[in-house]
Amino acid sequence: MTGIVNDPKVQQCIQDCLQCWAACRGAALRQCLDLGGPHAEQDHLSLMMNCADLCQATANFMLSGSTLHSEVCAVCAKVCGACAQSCRQLGQLQDCEDACRRCADSCKEVAGTGMPATQTDDRLPTTGLPGGPARQGAYG
Repeated sequence: MTGIVNDPKVQQCIQDCLQCWAACRGAALRQCLDLGGPHAEQDHLSLMMNCADLCQATANFMLSGSTLHSEVCAVCAKVCGACAQSCRQLGQLQDCEDACRRCADSCKEVAGTGMPATQTDDRLPTTGLPGGPARQGAYG
């Protein structure tokens, strides 16, 4: 465990990711389907559901103390930004747009902290045991 979960910025990011997850899922499955039209088109709904899924996964990476959390946060920030933009363009989705913007900002901040050291090569993390399965952790 890297101890990242004790960082206040990471704690805030976890909360923002989980709030974004709830806002995107709720808006997609209730508001967008009820509103119909462009709100219910596949591209928009897929983006919202993908955003929700990625926010949940990003929170999980941070909660587990993954050494790859910075990379996942960077991707999450991009997806949340795109979702916020889509919600703004369609209108009537202010809660989802706001949650996505908060999450994007929070993820950008965590992705830029550089703690702990981020993965900089293509090698898979290993267990440290010869012939052991790959896992997150120390890089060999």
